[in-house]
Amino acid sequence: MIPLYRKDFPSSKDELAQALDEALRRLVHKTDPIVSVRSRVFPYLDEIAINLNGVQFDSLPAALPRTVNESRPACEAAIVMLSGLNISVQGVPLNVRMEARGVVFHKGQDEKAEAVFILHKVRDGSVVISAPQLNLENAIEQIAKREGDKRGITIEQVRLAIRARGERSLAADIRLQARKFLLHARIDISGQIDIDENFVAKISNLKCKSDGAIGSLACGALDPFFRQLDGKTFSLTSLLLGEIQLRDIRVAVSDTIELTADFGADQS
Repeated sequence: MIPLYRKDFPSSKDELAQALDEALRRLVHKTDPIVSVRSRVFPYLDEIAINLNGVQFDSLPAALPRTVNESRPACEAAIVMLSGLNISVQGVPLNVRMEARGVVFHKGQDEKAEAVFILHKVRDGSVVISAPQLNLENAIEQIAKREGDKRGITIEQVRLAIRARGERSLAADIRLQARKFLLHARIDISGQIDIDENFVAKISNLKCKSDGAIGSLACGALDPFFRQLDGKTFSLTSLLLGEIQLRDIRVAVSDTIELTADFGADQS
C-alpha cells in the first residue's frame, strides 16, 4: 500500500505516475524520474516501471496508515517492474529486481481521508534480492567500527563468510580483529537462518567466541541480544497482502548471495 497524500485518486496515467513518483520521493532522494506509466486506455495499464537504482534508505519507512472503509478496484497493469540496483538500506548494499504480471490495484482512503494505492492481486511474479559478499563484509566492517568507536575499541579487520546449507538455509561466520590500547582479541560470531516448507524463517545457533579479554567483554555484551534472537521465527507470508501468496523461496550463494521469491494469486 502506498499513501498518495492527496484527496482524489488519479484519473489518468500521467496523474498516477506523478502521484506515485511524489509519494516515493518522500522515502528517497533521486533526481531522475522514479515512476513511469504506459497506458493506451486508462485504467488499463500496459506497464508501471519503478526505478530506484542508486537510492539510499537511511531509515526504515514509517508505519503505513490504516485504511478506512472497503477498498475498490482502481486499475490493472499487465506488468509492474521494479529495478533497485546498487541501493543502500541503512548502510547495507543490495540489488533488488521485481517483475509482476497481471496486477490488480485497489484504491482506498486512510484516516485523513487521503487516497491510498493498494496492491490487491498478482497473477504471478518474482523478486530477486542479491548482494556481493564483499559488499556485505564492507558494510559490516563500517557498522562494527562505528559501534566500536563508541566503546573505545578499534576494529582492525572484519571477515565474512556466508554459505548455503540447502535451497532455503544459510549459515554465516563473521571474524573480527579488535584492539583496545595494547590488548588484541579475535571475535568469532556465527549463526544460521532456515526457511521451512511453510515459509517460516528461523534464526538459530547464534554464537560468539573470543580468545581475549576485549572479545569476552564484547561477547558478554552480545549474549543477551543473542539469547533473545536465537530461535526467533518470522512468517514471510505475513509480508503479502490481498490474494497474493508466496509460492517458492530459494537461496544461492557464491561470491554473491541471492534470494529469489516467486509469488502470485491464491490458486486454491
